[in-house]
Amino acid sequence: MLVRKGTPSDWIGLENVNWKEKFPYKPQVQFRVWHDGASFHLEYKVREQGTRALQTVLGGPVYEDSCVECFIQPDPADPHYYNFEFNPIGMMAMACRTGRNDPEDAPQPVLESVRIEPSAGRESFEEKFVEEWSLKIAIPASALFNSGVKDFSGRSMRMNFFKCGDGLKEPHFVTWAPIDTPKPDYHRPEFFQPVDFE
Repeated sequence: MLVRKGTPSDWIGLENVNWKEKFPYKPQVQFRVWHDGASFHLEYKVREQGTRALQTVLGGPVYEDSCVECFIQPDPADPHYYNFEFNPIGMMAMACRTGRNDPEDAPQPVLESVRIEPSAGRESFEEKFVEEWSLKIAIPASALFNSGVKDFSGRSMRMNFFKCGDGLKEPHFVTWAPIDTPKPDYHRPEFFQPVDFE
């Protein structure tokens, strides 16, 4: 995938239902991306049968809510990657890690540096029907806090994009790039795909 400078990509669907025998539900999720050198811009729009946003603290377990995620491996030769996870009211969790079980949680100033504009407002709510919700996200290069990246321009990284809702009435796990594991596991950088920044 190519991330253009200053120009949003076309909308891209999360089409892979990798664990469909146990989790067959597929919400309608699209994202688009661009960058301005200093920041990586990401926009999601989601239509699903039930939406929940209970987490109201940065760094909390937003994966239990309706959640969209982006995992970024800045250097394909370095196993470290960053998981960015967002709920519909703009709460986020993130860490630097090499796998599921070794997180280095982002410091509070890093969490606060990521700009998030939620269409669903900022107030928490129990699971309910929301016709569509969206997020506009700007991730500064400095948020990749152990990588030394200062500018996205001209870089090649590896990524994957996700939607989940572990705590919803209809749990689901859909992805951009397919994941071949026996059970849901987004923390598998071997399935990340190349992303080039203009």
